[in-house]
Amino acid sequence: MKDRKYNTTEKQQTRKTIQRNVNSEKINSKENKANNEKVLDNKKILIISLVVVVTFITILIVTGVFDSGVQQNVTQMNTESQNSTVNMANMQEINNLENKIAANPEDMESTLHLAHLLQDSGLFEKAVTNYKNYLIKNPANADARVDMAICYYNLNDYNTAIAEMENALKYQPKHQIAHLNLGIVNLTARNMEASKEWFKKTVEIDPNSDAGKRAQELLTSH
Repeated sequence: MKDRKYNTTEKQQTRKTIQRNVNSEKINSKENKANNEKVLDNKKILIISLVVVVTFITILIVTGVFDSGVQQNVTQMNTESQNSTVNMANMQEINNLENKIAANPEDMESTLHLAHLLQDSGLFEKAVTNYKNYLIKNPANADARVDMAICYYNLNDYNTAIAEMENALKYQPKHQIAHLNLGIVNLTARNMEASKEWFKKTVEIDPNSDAGKRAQELLTSH
């Protein structure tokens, strides 16, 4: 009987041990499940975040925000740098020529060069002054007179521009550029019939030249 009691007690202890193991496995199972769920939740959050970031970047690229911004800044910096270099170089040469002419007012070659440089730099009023000084000594230079007329055109003084170009033709009647420019100035001034006549004359002088082809294009489009 004692042996059977021992065995029963041993069996109960064994069952308790098994039960503890089962409970322990249940606890571990719950903990593992909770940990797995946490890991899954973290993965979901990470995946969603990545999808949002990729989508946002794709939208920026498609709409050209990155490209246009960078390209615009690069282009703007390059343009400003080039303009700054050209302007500084022109201004230095302009100053040198002005000093040279001040020391020798009869230097007409430098005066004409200065006038051209001022025109190229957009300093039209100063350019006109130097063209006039040059033309006093060289009135028959049709090219210089046409260039001066272009300065008047850029100053919106169309009447004077037309008058000076017509004066240039008195010295050089077949000056094709003068004819073309007279067509353009009259067109800008809304003198439509006059502009057509000048374009026709430009074509008649030489239809195969660049000026002749340009005049023909303007005739066709207007």
